[in-house]
Amino acid sequence: MTILVQDLNQWKGAPVLDVTDTKIGTLSSVYVDAATDEWLFASVETGVIGFKKVVFVPLDQAAVGRHDLRVAFPKETVKAAPAFAVDEELGPEDEPRIYAHYALPYDPAATPSGRRLARR
Repeated sequence: MTILVQDLNQWKGAPVLDVTDTKIGTLSSVYVDAATDEWLFASVETGVIGFKKVVFVPLDQAAVGRHDLRVAFPKETVKAAPAFAVDEELGPEDEPRIYAHYALPYDPAATPSGRRLARR
């Protein structure tokens, strides 16, 4: 099933599950390709009150369930991704680290802004 970015944004606050249906956290934001507007990453809020952080997970092969979003990575991989404060903006220097963590190719020159990710 194809998930449109505007539809995925309606799932903010929904549980994000890994490949074994283990809860990782809750959907915080959706990040799209700045050149194509195609959804690429979800930012997921994890942790407990007072110790919350945001990690990014690719949306490739993600699926929407009845009340949750399932991603194609194990919880351990997602939790080991570069982490950010809940209210922290993603900087251009952070993008390559996120892509590298998931062994994904990164080419910022593909967009006029020199950035691959845009928050929606």
